[in-house]
Order: sequence, then structure tokens, then C-alpha cells
Amino acid sequence: MNIKDILMYILLMVLIAFTLFNFYAMMTSKKRRARSAASYQQEMGTIENNLLKLMKERALNFTTVKRLMNDKGEGIIVVTDPEKRKAAIGMRGDIELFAFEDLESAGKEYLQGEKGKILGSRVYAVISGTKYEYTIGSRPFRPKGPLGKVVYDTTEEFHTELERIIAEGKKQAPSDNA
Repeated sequence: MNIKDILMYILLMVLIAFTLFNFYAMMTSKKRRARSAASYQQEMGTIENNLLKLMKERALNFTTVKRLMNDKGEGIIVVTDPEKRKAAIGMRGDIELFAFEDLESAGKEYLQGEKGKILGSRVYAVISGTKYEYTIGSRPFRPKGPLGKVVYDTTEEFHTELERIIAEGKKQAPSDNA
């Protein structure tokens, strides 16, 4: 055996190892995605069932639905009924139903850390004088990293939805215009 044959066998072993690693990564990522999807469906299903029960009890018709997940895997669903001017924010153990006019303010907060890291993010809503805080990001993350982008986008999306409800609440109710 000469040096050329030895190098060829080494290269072959490296390629086989690389192929096996890629195959393993592909299989575990499929399983992880399937578990993630099942967890998402279970989390959101529980909240949606509670919101459906509330909708039937109060004779509401939630037409706008915004589903969000925080970094702990906890679901948050924001629903609105534009005709009756009601909205609800639902989490697993709690649903807050309120009139558009009762949502006084909303804000977002990013907790700054060292070296450009953000330690967490949260959105708050003041409903009838009571402040509710919803944690979106609870672990340190880099704003430009993959987790950071998801947490930032989710925080912005939730805040934008609350601001939209506030804007609707400032408009006159249809029955008040007559």
C-alpha cells in the first residue's frame, strides 16, 4: 500500500462518518419537529377549547385569532369580536375577557444584558387599571440569533395586536354614532 491508497481510505472513512452524521441529524430533527408540532397542538388546543366555551357562554363570535408561543412553550391566544367590541387574551390557566375600550395601554419591554444580549422580553397590557404581563422571552438571547429573531418577532406581533385593539377601542361604537 502506498500513501495514495492510505489517503483514499482515510477520505472514504471521513465521508462515511459525515454521511452517517447527516442521516442521524435528519432523523432526530424529524422526530423533534413532530414532538414540537404535537406539543404546539396540545397547548393551543387547551386554550382554544376554553375560548370556545367562553364564546358560547357569552354569545360572542371571535373572528380574529392570533396564536403566539413564548420560549417556554406556553401558548398565548388573542381573539377579538369586532361586532360586540370584545377581546380576550387566553393562556393555559387564565382567560381575560375585556371590552375594546377597557384596554387602556400596551407596551413591550426588553431587558438588556451585557455584550448586546437581551435577558428577556415581555408585553404588558393595562386593562381597566390592572396591569397584566406576558413573558415572551425568559432566557438570554442575542437579538440577531435565530432564537432572538423569533422572540423579537413574537413580542412585536403581540404588541401590535394589542395596539390594534386599543385603536379600535378609541373609535366610536357603531351604536353610539346614531
